[in-house]
Amino acid sequence: MKKKFRFALLTAVLFMIPLQNYAQAFEKGANYITLGFGLDPYGKAPRYEEGDNYKNTSFGPIILAYEHGITEKLGIGRIGIGGAVAQSFYTNRSYHKKNYYEYKSNRARTTIAFRAAYHFDFGVEKLDVYAGIGGALHIITDTYSTDNPFDPTYGYKRKSISGGPSVYGGVRFLFTKNFGMYAEAGYDISVLNGGFVFKF
Repeated sequence: MKKKFRFALLTAVLFMIPLQNYAQAFEKGANYITLGFGLDPYGKAPRYEEGDNYKNTSFGPIILAYEHGITEKLGIGRIGIGGAVAQSFYTNRSYHKKNYYEYKSNRARTTIAFRAAYHFDFGVEKLDVYAGIGGALHIITDTYSTDNPFDPTYGYKRKSISGGPSVYGGVRFLFTKNFGMYAEAGYDISVLNGGFVFKF
């Protein structure tokens, strides 16, 4: 009986050791910087209402984000807060239905976001799975131009500001103690983005 008890106790201790010593991907007091590129299929430049043969192109967003771990383990994870800045570019080209002059609009969107995320601790070394909420402020600059010499009213610039909430989820994996990659999806700065993560 004593041998069986000792064996059971030793087995329990051996199973507990990895859970205590694995390297946590997200920790209290640690800082994380991510640099990524996103896809935004919904973002478009304004189009000329009397145009035809519309062509839309987009680039970005390019996203730079920072996060800081603020709690020890709460439940099954930890909490981090931070922010992000992003830049996107959109272009719309069209031609007037009657005289075929080109009408072009460019949109630049700068986003400043506040974010808070819960990072799940599944006990898997170097893996960080998280979900978060936040809010974003979008600064939009629209520039309109045309090669139609008879329509000088279309060449102008306009700025606007909008904002809204965000919900997102993601995963990070650290290849080394300080470097890894990440991927995110949700209703956020972009529908899908990914790139590099740096921990320090």
